[in-house]
Amino acid sequence: MDARDMIRHFVESMTQLMAVMQREIDLVKQKSFHEIEKLQRHKSQLSKAYETHQARLHQDISVLGALDADERSELRELYARFRETLSENMLALKATQDATDRVIKMIIGGVKKARGITASAPSPIGRSPSGYAAYAQTGGGGGVVGLDRTF
Repeated sequence: MDARDMIRHFVESMTQLMAVMQREIDLVKQKSFHEIEKLQRHKSQLSKAYETHQARLHQDISVLGALDADERSELRELYARFRETLSENMLALKATQDATDRVIKMIIGGVKKARGITASAPSPIGRSPSGYAAYAQTGGGGGVVGLDRTF
């Protein structure tokens, strides 16, 4: 593959990945999370292609010598836009993850409150209770003391 083709493939992979990341940002803003899931496979494939093309350029940096000053400047600008889009994408996804975590914590808090578990109640050490023990009341009072084993 000649120098210009290597650069062209690198630029194409970068611009395609930027477009997908921008689409993902837009979907996060629209709260279209089901569509984001569909986009993930394509984003992963483009990320791998970008990584491959970038590695090829790093292996033979002299390839960039095929570009004139204006082309190098354009490549630097494109790369700067790529880094901006990447940062914006990561921040958008992190904000979504944080919001999801807050909702899950609210649900857990509501379940604990409904079961009468207070924040000051010590958390059990060891394995979590399973079966009927998972539904037992915390604190004194109530609960099974013994079983009649005569069948």
